[in-house]
Amino acid sequence: MTRVPAKVPRALPRKTVAASRGRNRGWEHPQVRELLHGRRDLGPEAVEQTFADDQLGLIRAGDIQALEHLIVVTGDRDAIIEQSDDGNVLTGCYRSENDCRLIFRYAYGRVRCKVRTLCDTGDVHLGFLNCLFQEVQTVNIQRPRSNRNDASGSLWTTLEFHAEPLYELQGIAWRGGMLQISSIELMP
Repeated sequence: MTRVPAKVPRALPRKTVAASRGRNRGWEHPQVRELLHGRRDLGPEAVEQTFADDQLGLIRAGDIQALEHLIVVTGDRDAIIEQSDDGNVLTGCYRSENDCRLIFRYAYGRVRCKVRTLCDTGDVHLGFLNCLFQEVQTVNIQRPRSNRNDASGSLWTTLEFHAEPLYELQGIAWRGGMLQISSIELMP
């Protein structure tokens, strides 16, 4: 009988933890649970998540990136934190079929998110997630068109959601077209 040696886990870059691929949605991964300060615990104070220069870089498909107030969980597509004309943003690497979750470390009663959609990409789907990571409210942003009906330009939008007490939000799901997220304000 031959023994098969156990696989040695590979070292992961700082702040990035590999999530398993396939049917496992990133937030069900045990390492994501460890990074949450307490699922369903209400955030102690209002915070704003922006994207700093030291966070710039690619977040590969199936990985997670731990930030100060949230965890970025990529699905089947890469995401990237990059510089733009308006500051640093979280964005996708593809014009369509983006798949990303932003899981808050605490639950919050009010979420305000500043996003920009680009005209030359597909429609965008954003879903606000409850503490069970189910979408409680969805926003579909159709690809903006300029007055000449061509595909140039962009549209900045501020989305805000107020949850009822005991039904606080734990994250945001993003699927579809290209999107740039510049900041997320979280209020208890």
